[in-house]
Amino acid sequence: MVQELKGIETLRSDFVRNFSHEFKTPITSIRGFAKLLQACDADDEEKQEYLNIIVQESERLVHLSTNVLNLSKIESTEIISEKIIYSLDEQIRLAIVMLEPKWSDKNLHVDIQLEDGIEILGDKNLIHQIWVNLLDNAIKYTDTGGVIKVRLCRSGQKAVFRLEDDGCGMNEEILLHIFDKFFQGDTSHTLAGNGLGLTLVKKITELCEGTIEVQSEPGKGSNFIVELPLGLNARI
Repeated sequence: MVQELKGIETLRSDFVRNFSHEFKTPITSIRGFAKLLQACDADDEEKQEYLNIIVQESERLVHLSTNVLNLSKIESTEIISEKIIYSLDEQIRLAIVMLEPKWSDKNLHVDIQLEDGIEILGDKNLIHQIWVNLLDNAIKYTDTGGVIKVRLCRSGQKAVFRLEDDGCGMNEEILLHIFDKFFQGDTSHTLAGNGLGLTLVKKITELCEGTIEVQSEPGKGSNFIVELPLGLNARI
């Protein structure tokens, strides 16, 4: 029991430390560039650059806060009570359209093959976060001009979603921690993120009695596979 309590306390300390770091970084950046604007010795082009950075870091804080709140809510949820039957292929298409500005900005080709008529019994808003986070992650780690493949099919009583990119891929060490809170494979922090998106995805998938698998190799891209039960009352 003592060992378990020590383990819980260690996890709690790690979470607080990582959260503090992720929250402090954009705040420090916002404060620094706000002070530069106050100095009033920059030209219009520099001022616009500083303002853009302040907006970007503010959005980063909002995204971090939202993910932390969502994760806290999910971790305290044991049973999903608000379930409805809805079209899964339509939901995934909407997620792709929602992220269109991001993949268009990188000139990515999104290859979509979704089996029509797949209906699922579940929490629509909760499951929506799975597709948005996975797609956002794929877009982030795929080089400009790259390809992202999105697949959805029915396999028995399960809906199988596959997301494949031709990005940088991941080594075995990264794969071991990919779903850990605040873990980021890009240790240089050159890519925007807070290390909570994939944690949310795994928690939601498990809460929906589904599974998630990752296949990846350095230089060969990544393949995320999510399986969700269709539900006894879903039409198949």
